[in-house]
Amino acid sequence: MNSQRLTMISVAVVILVIAAFAIVPRLTATQASGDIDYGANPRLGSPDAPVKVAVFFDFLCPHCASFSANTTPVLEQEFVNDGTAAIYFLNFPVVHPIVSRDVALVGECVFQQGNDIFTQLEPVLMRGQQSLRSRADAIDMALAYAPDLDGGALRDCVASTEAADALAADVAAANQLRITGTPSVAVNGQLVANPTLANLRQAIRNAAN
Repeated sequence: MNSQRLTMISVAVVILVIAAFAIVPRLTATQASGDIDYGANPRLGSPDAPVKVAVFFDFLCPHCASFSANTTPVLEQEFVNDGTAAIYFLNFPVVHPIVSRDVALVGECVFQQGNDIFTQLEPVLMRGQQSLRSRADAIDMALAYAPDLDGGALRDCVASTEAADALAADVAAANQLRITGTPSVAVNGQLVANPTLANLRQAIRNAAN
């Protein structure tokens, strides 16, 4: 091999190494993170849990219903019950421009009457999402499955600016994390790129250590 060819190969190797160092920071920078007002959102688990798992969801999203039925209970059993993590629920209405927002407002107002009432109703509304076609449907379902709810207060709340502001705060947090779909999950403010059960388990364990 002549010296000219060796020189060309050496130059190519140097270029590749430089390119690699340039690319790595860009990949790292795409890992979005953001600040979330955990105290303003419903949760499973203790507010003192060191790992905070924020689930951004839409009550009309089929994948969110699957997440609620299959992933949330596992995370609750493995990490919430022992105090390692708490799961927080944040609205990100994207499926339908009107109905998703209306059902999200009902969820916000259910939470205003009690965290436990919300966590009781969340899986119910998810399972019944095919029947949610309007704000009235969501209110009726909530009252049917949570008889302790104050129906008048719930309807007043849904129409209030406070509920709209709470929903806007959730959407702002999602936008800060550059979320585009549901379900999306952030662990201690760090977005998990592919929130499979295996990836979420690993993210929670990493955050706990």
